[in-house]
Amino acid sequence: MDERQQVDVLLAEYRQLYTLVVFRMTSLERRLPVAGVTLAGFLGSIGIMPPETRLAFLLGLPMALVWFLRTTTNHARSFEDVLRRLEQLEVQMNSMADKTLLAFQSQHPSRGRAVGGRTGTETIQAVLITCLLMLMTCGYLFGTSGVNTALWIYLYFTYLALTAAYLIWHRVKIGQYRYERSQQLV
Repeated sequence: MDERQQVDVLLAEYRQLYTLVVFRMTSLERRLPVAGVTLAGFLGSIGIMPPETRLAFLLGLPMALVWFLRTTTNHARSFEDVLRRLEQLEVQMNSMADKTLLAFQSQHPSRGRAVGGRTGTETIQAVLITCLLMLMTCGYLFGTSGVNTALWIYLYFTYLALTAAYLIWHRVKIGQYRYERSQQLV
């Protein structure tokens, strides 16, 4: 394959990856409003639920919040992978051309500092804060639900505390993520 054909292949990959960038960015930007409002709506409707349904919901919501944060971080991590691959393609094509023709990702000021770029980082932070606020609301609603057995109150608040600790740990862990270049990609 001659150099022109190689550049054509690299540009085709570059274009397809930018299509994926748009998808990932849109997914990240829609997560908080759509999922957050849905979960908050369910949380707000607890007052009209029968007691058994209310308790089941208060037990299930913390796990839904874990899912909410984890899927958000998965989108951000995938977004990061695409951005880093775009950076590699720019460097490779610039090297082939022997001058800088493409530079947006390879010279971006936040490259490698924020998982999923600024959009990913801000979305993860917003989702984490939303989840923690919802956990606090769950605690308040559980406390006013009429359950007055000390053991159940202790178990539920331990459950909330462990869930909050996991969410924070997961946020710290995702902040340490770094894209690892495949050895096959040159």
